[in-house]
Amino acid sequence: MTKKTPLPPLTPKEKSVLEFIEEHILSSGVSPSYQEIKDHFGLASFNSVQNYLKQLTAKGYIENPLGQKRAIQVLHSASAFQERQSKLVSTKTGSQSSQLLQARDEILSLPLLGKVAAGLPIEALKHDEFVDVPPSMVRNPAKSFALKVQGDSMIEDGIFDEDIILIQKQNTAGNGDIVVATVENEATVKRIYVRAKPDSGSSQKLVELRPSNSTMKSMWYEPEQVEIRGIVVGLIRKF
Repeated sequence: MTKKTPLPPLTPKEKSVLEFIEEHILSSGVSPSYQEIKDHFGLASFNSVQNYLKQLTAKGYIENPLGQKRAIQVLHSASAFQERQSKLVSTKTGSQSSQLLQARDEILSLPLLGKVAAGLPIEALKHDEFVDVPPSMVRNPAKSFALKVQGDSMIEDGIFDEDIILIQKQNTAGNGDIVVATVENEATVKRIYVRAKPDSGSSQKLVELRPSNSTMKSMWYEPEQVEIRGIVVGLIRKF
């Protein structure tokens, strides 16, 4: 009897890409395009997509015929390796280890798109990186991403320099929400309010991006100058 060669393990990033491909095929009947993979994970380039597909092909999880659109074929599910390992661990060490492995598999990988200012606006940098988060921390994983905070203007809301904030993509927010907004293509994280500027003598409503740091002042903009990219739904801090 020929003994099957075990599948190589997947990194969290590879597993997320493979799961997306599987879900797309199940829901639409065809594999996703490079553009759809790139957009879903917020990848910086098509080279990043190609690299992930090459890794999955080399590990035996997919076939990806070159030069053919929507031709990705899933040979093994994203859970194939984990299920095999789970059975092995359960046999060797009992149900407790199996439960730990299962819990680890439930972690989500969200794209880490760069840094965002909790101070003066800075350019949002795009990186091909991911961060692992518990599913309970995000409401809609398909519309969520992560950013690393730079600066201390939100410290009174418990958001500190180098923290990682989790963002749900949307272009609207309520007064007082903590948002990631862009002004002239520069991104910042602040509380947002739409109101007339006090002591201005005008009733015109402006967008106030308010820091949560009593030593700093709000920034005021015309509504058309501000684009809301999403609201903050979670925070991760590494010690």
